[in-house]
Amino acid sequence: MTMKNRYCVLIGIAMLALHTAPVIAQEPKAPAASSETPAVSDTPSKIETALSPTQTPSEYLDNRSTPETLIKSYYNAINRQEYARAYSYYLPESPPQPFPQFQAGYENTKSVTVQFGKVEGEGAAGSAYWSQPIAVKSEEKDGSIKVFYGCYRLKLANPAIQGVPFVPLSLIDGTLQKSEKSMEESVPEGCEAP
Repeated sequence: MTMKNRYCVLIGIAMLALHTAPVIAQEPKAPAASSETPAVSDTPSKIETALSPTQTPSEYLDNRSTPETLIKSYYNAINRQEYARAYSYYLPESPPQPFPQFQAGYENTKSVTVQFGKVEGEGAAGSAYWSQPIAVKSEEKDGSIKVFYGCYRLKLANPAIQGVPFVPLSLIDGTLQKSEKSMEESVPEGCEAP
């Protein structure tokens, strides 16, 4: 075998090793445990996320693109017990209450499921406003279930004219009332104009 042929064979072996090394180096993925994996539904009208002390937190979701995705992100933070992140979705000048009381309000919450109604929006004076009808099913740590209904109001100041710090789409406020109906039957048909 000539020197040139040996060189070609060595190059071929090296290239083969480079192409197969990532495959060989990968560890096989463990199958997902169906009863211990948080259930997440990313449908346009509903999101479900459950968390127990022995489970891995649900996938991190932080999306302020639309009123619905912002509210999904808000409840994702609640379900992951990331209360400071949930609190940050409110406009800085309109927090729902002081943070310690906000966090304490969820101390008995195990998981939250959300269902959305049809959002209404309007623009005014360089800002856009939305009202998002919602129903919430809360599973408490003692196993009890509570259903609430109401509306969230949201605001986005025109991004093209904002300064620093930039304020993304945010919650202005939310009003929820206890419902005696199922979550699906509790979604309001609409909200007052934003």
